[in-house]
Amino acid sequence: MSELIVLTCASGKQCSHLVPLLYDESMYKLRLVVNSTASSERLQKQYPKAEVVQANLDFPQDCARILEGATVIYYIGPPFTWKETYYGINVVDAAVSESKKPGSKFAHFVFSSVLHPELTKLLNHDRKRYVEEHLTESMLPYTILQPSHFTDNAIGQLVAQKDVDHPVFKAPHSAQTAFSFTSLHDYAEASAKVIQERSKHFYATYQLVSTLPMKYTEYIKSIGEAMGKDVEIQEVPYEQSVGNFCERMFGSRDDVPQTLRDGPERLVLYYNHRGLYSNPNILEWLIGRTGSSPADVAKRYLQR
Repeated sequence: MSELIVLTCASGKQCSHLVPLLYDESMYKLRLVVNSTASSERLQKQYPKAEVVQANLDFPQDCARILEGATVIYYIGPPFTWKETYYGINVVDAAVSESKKPGSKFAHFVFSSVLHPELTKLLNHDRKRYVEEHLTESMLPYTILQPSHFTDNAIGQLVAQKDVDHPVFKAPHSAQTAFSFTSLHDYAEASAKVIQERSKHFYATYQLVSTLPMKYTEYIKSIGEAMGKDVEIQEVPYEQSVGNFCERMFGSRDDVPQTLRDGPERLVLYYNHRGLYSNPNILEWLIGRTGSSPADVAKRYLQR
C-alpha cells in the first residue's frame, strides 16, 4: 500500500517545485492541503492522482483531518500571519495524536522553517522558532529544514524584461545587503531526499542554502549576465516597499491590519542593514552537487 505524504501550503512556491518530484512515485500517495477554493480547483486539475483537501489550520479538527492515516507530513506554515506559531503548534499536536492511534503509520514530521529562526527582530523567523521548539519537544521523529532568501524571488520580475533594452530591478531594500540565497529547485531536491530517506534524517536540523553570502548588487548582476543585459537597480522607498509587499501577500496596499503589516515592516527595515548568512555545504551534501547560482536559476527560467 502506498504511503500517504501530506504537504501543506500545497499551492505555494515551495510545493510547486517539490510536488512534481514525489507525484509520479508509486510508493507515495499525496494529500495536498490548501486554504482556498481556487487553489483546490487548480491543483485538482494539475495533479488528478493526488488528494486535494481544503483546511483551516485555525481549527484543531481540520489539523486532525489532514493528518488522518498519514505517514509523513511536510509542513509549510502560512507566511506572514500573526497566527503562524498557533497554526504550527496545532499541526504538531495533531501529528502527535495521529502517532498515538492504534496501528498508526505516522513516521516523520518534516518542518520547512527558515534560516536563523533565532532572529527575533524578524517576526516571520521568530514565529517559526516557537514551532521548532514545540516540534523538538513533541517526541515525534522530525527533520527541520531552514532555507534562506529564495533565489527565485526576483527572477520573474527580471525575466519578464528579457526583451527590454534597459531592464530595471526595483530593489525592495538596500542593494548593498548580502544574503546566502536558496534556489527553490535545490530546496525541493533536498526536501524530497529527506522525505524519501526518512530515518537517515531523523532529529536533524539543516541550514539549506545554495550560495555563500553575496550582495544584492552581485545577485542582480549575475542574473543580468545570464539574460545578456545590464540591469539598473532602483531602490524603492521604505513605505512604498512595505505597501508593495502587503499587496503581494495580502491583496491590498493600505487596507491591511497592523498585525499583518508588522511582519513586512520589520523585514524591510532589517534587510536595509542586515542579510541572512550561511554555508552551502549541507545542501550540496544532500543533493550531491553544487548549489545553483543565481545565473543557473535565471537560465532555467529563460529556457521555459
